Amino acid sequence: MDIEMTYFYFEVVCIIFLNKLKLLGVILMDNFSINGNIQRIISGLGDTETVITRSFEIGYKLPIQAVLIYVNSLADKESINRNILNPLMLHTDDNLYLSSNLCSTICKKYITSSNTLIEKDIAQAIFALKRGDTVLIIEHISEFIIIDTRDGKYRQISEPLNEYAVRGSREGFVENLETNVSLIRRIIKHPDLTIENFTLGKYTQTDIKLIYIDSIADEKIMKNIRDRLAVIDVDSITGVGIVEQYIEDHPCSLFPQCFATERPDIVINDLMEGRAVILCQGTPYALVVPALFTEFFQAIEDYYERSVLSSLIRILRLIAVILVITLPAAYLPFIKFNAELIPIQFLLPLVSTRRGLLLTPLIEILSMEMVVEFLREGGLRLPGKIGQTLSLVGGFIIGDAALRARLVSPATLVVVGTAVIGTFVIPNYDMSLSIRIVRFPMIILADIFGIVGIAAGWYLILLHLFSMNSFGVQYLSFKRNDLKDIFIRAQLWNMDERPEAIPNKNKIRHGGSMKKFRRKH
Repeated sequence: MDIEMTYFYFEVVCIIFLNKLKLLGVILMDNFSINGNIQRIISGLGDTETVITRSFEIGYKLPIQAVLIYVNSLADKESINRNILNPLMLHTDDNLYLSSNLCSTICKKYITSSNTLIEKDIAQAIFALKRGDTVLIIEHISEFIIIDTRDGKYRQISEPLNEYAVRGSREGFVENLETNVSLIRRIIKHPDLTIENFTLGKYTQTDIKLIYIDSIADEKIMKNIRDRLAVIDVDSITGVGIVEQYIEDHPCSLFPQCFATERPDIVINDLMEGRAVILCQGTPYALVVPALFTEFFQAIEDYYERSVLSSLIRILRLIAVILVITLPAAYLPFIKFNAELIPIQFLLPLVSTRRGLLLTPLIEILSMEMVVEFLREGGLRLPGKIGQTLSLVGGFIIGDAALRARLVSPATLVVVGTAVIGTFVIPNYDMSLSIRIVRFPMIILADIFGIVGIAAGWYLILLHLFSMNSFGVQYLSFKRNDLKDIFIRAQLWNMDERPEAIPNKNKIRHGGSMKKFRRKH
């Protein structure tokens, strides 16, 4: 009984003493002032309309003044009410003011949010508010409690729109950065998976993540990528495509030097080869670096199918690329300069269809190519079903009208149509666009110089590709060991080493046990 009375008198004395301190204004340092911190935070955010401040009291006998700050459009109000306000206003002990470390006690005992952080730097508190967190300020306490209340209203994980796979995963990246990271983490569970954080954009302050496997990726390449990201100093970064343009080696080249993909399984395979992945908040696809020219013609299904089928499909893609670049250009020399090379059974129908045409062969090809590009670009910009209808119906109508008006010949439509269909075989959109553009200078060279112009065009293309680098890696190279996975795809058990073209710390992909097993059978 005496102990209880002693504790009661001690508590009363503490209450009276602390109240006296408040009345005398002993603790009035501006750094600890709630109003001063609120003004600095609002000034740092720069937007007073969306910033919400909620004042309340913690405790009963000696209430502790506190203020909750969050951005209305970024924070989850239900989480704030359930995990912060409810426990602090209704379920706190009367002796809370006696705690030697008040912030730590509140975080450990009362706030039910899964992620809390105690921070002394007001700049970090402002930074957290911009990302949807909530900041708790307590009277006469110089520390800020940062609570994770980010609103999770993002597009749910869905099937990739542009990279469909029959036998592959149905998961694709979304606009939420943390969700995209989780798609990678749930597959790669090894502790060597490394994630580095960057913040780019003076005004947007966009979150960027650099992901690689430390035990595989080459340190020089990672340092190269890291340095390029660190020197980006711009007003805004709204997508990973903008980051790509700041870090690529050859900005004037037609060919992409970073591999963009919507599929997590492609990213996983690239990480296993020693590459790095760049993710950006608000962008539903990843950027894989360094990139090789040959990988743009490979699809994820190549590794899900048997090697014979995958190899045949890759050869088909190679033929399609050659036809897309060469066929429209080769059509002109045979018509203008080298008609004698055409077999007579094909020459006579061809000549008969060209009688009375109003356009020259060059204008025929270029006009049809331009019309196809108009239809394709228009189909992309319009809503899905309308765009498909425009491309299909527009192609039929314009083609039929051009034939009836004697503007083009049927052979020209066949050549252009074959080249257009060939571009659909290329699995990567960026490379498909580059190949489509390359056709036009090739057509001009063929019209001026004939077959020699085509040879010169291919020579310039190959010379350009062999001279390019992607983050210190040769863009087009044919290493002996890599030939197993370029034009054809060898059996997976026979691909026991990582690509030589990509420097890495660990060359062995898997042991030789699979080879021994295959030899026995």
